[in-house]
Amino acid sequence: MEQEIKALKEKFRTAKGKKLEEIDQKMERLVESNPSEFEKKMLSAIRETNNDIEEIVLRNKLEPILPVISVSYLAKQYFDKTPQWFYQRMNGNTVNGKQAKFTGNELATLEYALIDISNKIKQSIAFVS
Repeated sequence: MEQEIKALKEKFRTAKGKKLEEIDQKMERLVESNPSEFEKKMLSAIRETNNDIEEIVLRNKLEPILPVISVSYLAKQYFDKTPQWFYQRMNGNTVNGKQAKFTGNELATLEYALIDISNKIKQSIAFVS
């Protein structure tokens, strides 16, 4: 059932008119066949979609500032990693057969790093003024 829901989810993204009706009918059949299983698999699909959205939002928020700051410095100084490691997570690349993404702790570190860099910039501006 999980694969069927994923396939319908993919079709739904570009479906219009009659195709949407067909998807609705197929979903109804899945619900009727096993409501409990459908609920579990659908919740899992929703969580996956939410995670995807969170990654896109993060990428969109960082996109304007990454050209301004040194990703090499950010990766090395705050994560003790390479710029490639950072970009793999930013872009959701597949690494060792799994999609790379920031963990909760890494996101907290990233937030700290950006605040720290911001404070350093503010201090240098205050010095120049």
